[in-house]
Amino acid sequence: MKSKKSKPWRWTKTPRAKSLFQWSRWLHVYLSTALFTLLLFFSVTGITLNHPQWAADTSAPEELSTDIPGSIRNQLLSQSGAALDGLTDHIALTTGLSDPRSIDVDWELGEIEFDYPLPAGYAFVIAELDSGTLLIEHKQGSLLALLNDLHKGRHTGPAWSWLIDISAAVISIFAITGMIILLQHKRYRRAGLSAALAGTLLPWLYYWLYVPAL
Repeated sequence: MKSKKSKPWRWTKTPRAKSLFQWSRWLHVYLSTALFTLLLFFSVTGITLNHPQWAADTSAPEELSTDIPGSIRNQLLSQSGAALDGLTDHIALTTGLSDPRSIDVDWELGEIEFDYPLPAGYAFVIAELDSGTLLIEHKQGSLLALLNDLHKGRHTGPAWSWLIDISAAVISIFAITGMIILLQHKRYRRAGLSAALAGTLLPWLYYWLYVPAL
């Protein structure tokens, strides 16, 4: 005679449950291999983000200059706002910088300033119309600072933001399939569910006990 305690888990022996477990194992194995590098990346940078002093950078910014094409300069000297697109395209072509965060135009001074946010750095481009010169000041932080900004998706562009979103979704599936596989194994079920409950409650306990709040 079977124990009543086993009844709630009888569903794990049904054909539908077995099919679910089979698919979960397949997904869990291949998602774990596909996500191996990304999981390590986000885990390690999660630690380095918690210690920002490790990524401190004291290097000086770099400066360089180049000429503004004569045709674009002449259009800008006539204060043609449409010529800004041509100048923006020229900067992208010569420096690789695109999508400026802001463009400040001062026709009286004859200067146009472009602000380009970069992960772990920045770039400012100043177009001096009188001299026909582009002044470029940029700074790139350390490799660790770059990895931290990649983790946060800071100034990384829409493509990298999509990568973060997709990775988070796939990691969630990886975690869920692992929990489903656990339910199939009677021997480890109780200990595994207890560990999952502890892993859920402990962060909240730490939050209430140690995180400053009003």
